[in-house]
Order: sequence, then C-alpha cells, then structure tokens
Amino acid sequence: MNYRIMFALNSVVALLFGLGFLFFPTRALGLFGTETFVSTVLVSRLFGTAMLGLGLVLWFAKDARDASVQKGMGLALLVSALTGLIVTLLGTFASHAVIRTNGWAVAAVYLVFGLGYTYLLFLKREPPLKPAQ
Repeated sequence: MNYRIMFALNSVVALLFGLGFLFFPTRALGLFGTETFVSTVLVSRLFGTAMLGLGLVLWFAKDARDASVQKGMGLALLVSALTGLIVTLLGTFASHAVIRTNGWAVAAVYLVFGLGYTYLLFLKREPPLKPAQ
C-alpha cells in the first residue's frame, strides 16, 4: 500500500459521500435515521460540499511525488479520520443520538482510513535508496 492508493480510495469515498449529501440530502440523512428539518438538510448540503472538495483535492494530489507533501497530507488525513471517528461514535452512542441507524458504517470507514494512514506514516518501512553509480 502507498499514498497514491490511499489518496485515490479516500477520494472516491469522499466524492460518493459528497455527491450523496449535496444532491440527495434527505435520502442520505434517512440512511442514518436523522431528522430532515430544513436546517439539517442545509448542513447536510454543506457537508456534501466539503466532502466533494476534499475528494477532488485528494484525487488531484494522489500523483504528488514529494515525500514531505505525502506525509503532511497523510498526517492531516489521519487527524481527520480520528476526529471523524470520535464525532461519529458520539453521534451514534450519545443518550440523544443523532445517528440512529448505520452509524457503524461511517465509523468503520473512518477506522479503516485511520489505520491506513497510521500504517503509512508510522509502520511502513521505506526501501533503502540505491547508491548512485
């Protein structure tokens, strides 16, 4: 696994969530058992816009070759995955849960991407550089 693959996978997931929440907010909210008040539909569309932007940025950044850029983006996406996981768990298991159904699916997505970025940042060993001839 490498940053290119992770960025591409993350991009596709973000684009799908973004398009769903932007163009079909009531259906997307319905998948999670959330009320569809006017305000939640608007916030859902704003979330969709943010996910669409993130997906496009990741898609274009997947071809970055600079290791510092890859690691910086990987760290930012790891923080995002961890905070997203925490917020999802709070929204699912709080006494007045906002996410009433299928919260486990969103938590699983954040967990998988968090583990992927953790592996790339802290566990993956880089191959040794070949000496110049």
